[in-house]
Amino acid sequence: MRKVAAFTLRLLIVVLICTLFPGSLALCQGTAAPTQEKGKEKVALLQQALPEAERFEKVEKDGLLYEVGYRGQERVGGVFYTDGMGYRTLMRVLVGIDEQGKVVEVVLYSHNETPAIWTKDADPQFRAQFRGKSGPFILKKDDPSGNLDGVASATISCRAIIGAVEEALRIFKREWGKK
Repeated sequence: MRKVAAFTLRLLIVVLICTLFPGSLALCQGTAAPTQEKGKEKVALLQQALPEAERFEKVEKDGLLYEVGYRGQERVGGVFYTDGMGYRTLMRVLVGIDEQGKVVEVVLYSHNETPAIWTKDADPQFRAQFRGKSGPFILKKDDPSGNLDGVASATISCRAIIGAVEEALRIFKREWGKK
């Protein structure tokens, strides 16, 4: 009797895993880097992060994922996929960086932060502060001599984006040797 109960339990577990696994893949797809199925959306996000580029070539190496942007045959910069842990979830960020190592644009493409705090107005104003700079980035709340104004009641989210941008700049420097 115990063997039948153990077998039934195992079978039930396998059925549950097989039933739930495809659903969990679908949930994950919404929070990962923009995929091939969302081709137009992905290109629009890349062009938002690096508007000067006409085309992009994906690079995957040593666990890194980024896109090299070209205008004609000339490399104009890169777009780096990075994440930062916000208050509630991962904040997925694309960071466009030009050939001189300066941030072109920061695009927040996936997050689940509190909508009342992380408003559509606050997000662009905060992200605009990175443009044309290469860091380091410090919130004025953390240091009065800092160079970034945060979003009220969203310090953790702001720090998450700062961390993501600084990670993109580290990858850029490591991959392309720019300071």
